Amino acid sequence: MTEVELKAALTEALAGVLPDRLAALGFVPGETVRETDLYFNGGGRDFRRTDEALRLRRVSSGGEENVLLTYKGPKEDPRSNTRREYETTAGDPDTLRAILGALGFQPVFTVDKERRTFLRDGVTACLDQVEGLGSYLVLDSGDRDAAVDGLLALLEDLGVSRRALERRSYLELLMAPAQEA
Repeated sequence: MTEVELKAALTEALAGVLPDRLAALGFVPGETVRETDLYFNGGGRDFRRTDEALRLRRVSSGGEENVLLTYKGPKEDPRSNTRREYETTAGDPDTLRAILGALGFQPVFTVDKERRTFLRDGVTACLDQVEGLGSYLVLDSGDRDAAVDGLLALLEDLGVSRRALERRSYLELLMAPAQEA
């Protein structure tokens, strides 16, 4: 599957008004979840250099937890965060982590966030509060070429500047200060 995504950094003020702006544009609120992503590196290549990602995600909502294993390929275009993505549900996260370790994949970083979703006509808008980074808007859609243009137009309708667009992943953003030191 190809994930077509735009991500923009938000000021606190803009993050506060976006739920109302999304509702005015016909978006319906979905659930709010806690996502904890444990990223891995290894297996014979450095994902930081190849722009790939392998993560184990725990999604908590309403006292239930789901576990997902995701591989993301490199970004495919210069305007968005579009990339090939493979994701599957997983059972016991500790066993999966042990399997990955036995195969040479080592955990490198954890990203924690609260995610509020809003849905409209095949577009998902997520308001993320990322520990250590702040607030972000993530727009996600299906059809690649039409989606990028449509998501850029939606960004404008929401009053979010294109200058706020961020192509780096949360992992890259959180790891940047450590890599600069």
